[in-house]
Amino acid sequence: MIAGALFATPGAAFAASAASAVAPASAIAPASAAAGSTSASAAPAISPNDGVTLAVSPAGAGVLTAGADLPVSVEIANPGQDLVGEGTVTLSFDPEPLTGADQTAWLAATDGLGSSGQALTMVLAVPAASVQAGTVHTLQLSIPAALLQGASGVHGLQAGLSVGGQVITTARTTISIDDGTTLQPPVAEVTVVAPLTTPASAGGLLSSDALTALTAENGELTRELDAVVDRPVTLAVDPRIIVSIRALGSTAPASAVSWLTRLNAASNPVIPLTYGDSDIAGEHQAGAPGVLAPTSFAYALDPARFTNVGELIEPSPSAGSDPAPTPAAGAPAAPAVPSTQQLLSWNWTSTAVAWPRAGSLEATDLAFFAASGLTTSLVGSAEVAHEDGSAVTLPDAVASVGADTVLVADDAVSAAVQGALTADTDARRGQALAQLAGAVELSAAQATDTGTESGTPRQILALVDRGTTDLDALGQVLATIEGLPSASTGSLQTLLALPATQTLTVTGSPEPTERLSRISGLFLDLGRIDAFSSVLAQPELLTGRQRADLLALLSNSWTADDEGWTTAVQDEREGTAKTLDSVQVVEGSNINLLSNQAPLPVTLSNELPYPVTVVLHVTPSNGRLVVEETDVPVTLEASSRKGAQIPVTAVANGSVTLNYQLLSPSGVLISTPAPVDVNVSADWETWGTVIGGALLVALFGVGLVRNILRRRKTRAEAEAAAETSPDDGGAHE
Repeated sequence: MIAGALFATPGAAFAASAASAVAPASAIAPASAAAGSTSASAAPAISPNDGVTLAVSPAGAGVLTAGADLPVSVEIANPGQDLVGEGTVTLSFDPEPLTGADQTAWLAATDGLGSSGQALTMVLAVPAASVQAGTVHTLQLSIPAALLQGASGVHGLQAGLSVGGQVITTARTTISIDDGTTLQPPVAEVTVVAPLTTPASAGGLLSSDALTALTAENGELTRELDAVVDRPVTLAVDPRIIVSIRALGSTAPASAVSWLTRLNAASNPVIPLTYGDSDIAGEHQAGAPGVLAPTSFAYALDPARFTNVGELIEPSPSAGSDPAPTPAAGAPAAPAVPSTQQLLSWNWTSTAVAWPRAGSLEATDLAFFAASGLTTSLVGSAEVAHEDGSAVTLPDAVASVGADTVLVADDAVSAAVQGALTADTDARRGQALAQLAGAVELSAAQATDTGTESGTPRQILALVDRGTTDLDALGQVLATIEGLPSASTGSLQTLLALPATQTLTVTGSPEPTERLSRISGLFLDLGRIDAFSSVLAQPELLTGRQRADLLALLSNSWTADDEGWTTAVQDEREGTAKTLDSVQVVEGSNINLLSNQAPLPVTLSNELPYPVTVVLHVTPSNGRLVVEETDVPVTLEASSRKGAQIPVTAVANGSVTLNYQLLSPSGVLISTPAPVDVNVSADWETWGTVIGGALLVALFGVGLVRNILRRRKTRAEAEAAAETSPDDGGAHE
């Protein structure tokens, strides 16, 4: 299932109302006329009428025993805004049996001719009432056995709608007539592989809210699992679902835990898709060294959610496997959080299967997958060819391409399965189921034609598109296969155990250049984060998130929403740029250095939610300043700023530019140079000392002179006073 990729079928957009009518005997053309063939030249051209469509649905998936009548439903859908007037519905039969190479061409043709170019045999012609705009009209018809007498094998059946003498639309399917002599069971086994994936999203893990919605009673994952659990269907599961539930520990939604428990208990074969169902062909073509896998989920694991790692939903051991060892006495306690291996572990039927998206494969991709351990690839028959370049029809399920093994899906069978799953009305589903029965019968006939050893069924592979959003009709698909006289459902284990019986070549071409360019840009960011993460004591806190987010962005589910993917890629790249800029030297102002020696202040910033250790590397632009310690280690706490001191010695006056750079402890450049201009005026310190000393001397000198002068003045005044005072003796003369 690919979220956002809804496969709409005609008539899905309007309200469907149905009027049913069994064709009365009088409405059926006389046998002589009905059995007659119209000439090829008389067949009118087909022109569309405002989207009017037909669906032709033979009862019982079109499988009938020779000599039995065949009930047929014909549905006329009018999604337009105009009335479709009264007309005529015809049923025509291709008297020539189809071969495997004919079926696809028959279903696609609109020329009114049979598979071998001859005219069809009209078996019924009945009046059709007018069809109001936005409604559906259904006729219930029956083809008498006499009109199919002598036919056996797979034949084409066509319904046509004529209004005013012009055929305005047709629909085609197949019917399979068993005369009891053509095929003897067991002849063929059909293995169906269906994906269990999630809607496109940019995060490496699904949120609790997303899991709650997906695994609710009517959630997408719940409906998908309901449709496949314990049925003969191989499940290709995105490990991202499993990890997202387990990573939440005790806080995982109860519905998600229940869903995972049901999946674990299911009897279905289960294989893993790559994490996030990533585009593995695109990875190779964009230059990845190997198939990418998650490296760590430590960034998302809260120890408080894991009181005991054993509380994880562990897959039950496979039959015959060794029991888990009992911890030895004195063994270390279990880790506080589960390991990446524990989160990813499951009882996989095989871990060696690659499933590249249809239309993405090129010849060298298979060896790339194999080098990463994915030695068997699921491919459609349209993506391979015989060695002589001819198209592959009725493919053997197990083939080789060079040294690589491929499991080749029969595209005709897969298309019919897909049509049944995406049909929006019973008639359209019945039409697809009849095509499915015909495709399987044609492939089963190949076993007889090639002389397959009696008792060894021919293996047929059918792949359900990732675009399928509703697997509810899968039960009808499986019932149709199991109801065929020549076929039954098969298992992936059988295919994996068989040797290749065909040698093929890959006919695909590289993915679009623009897409590969965007993927290459994401790879470049991945490498930058890997290098940058060396500032952390636990680099996996950054690298694990980046890898998981990348794989989610490479999910095949995004291919249905190129505009959304483009936006998501741009957002991811902007987020990466922000992370790479999260540890920086804070820009400072210019510095005037007025001394010979001084520590220069620098401020560092860490915007990450984790502590980091960096080395502050300082380079002066000239020799006027000598940096005494050019590499200063600094540890910054999460989301914080911290100052550092850079001791310098001035050698000469002038301008110096100091370039600050941050390195990781392993020497990886973390930030671009941050220049700071320093104006060195160290002579001011010497002149200041001299001037200060001179002023001090002058101050003391002035004080000393003033003191001397004051004393001299005092002494002089005293002497003068003594000279002018009368003598005591002279006063008595």
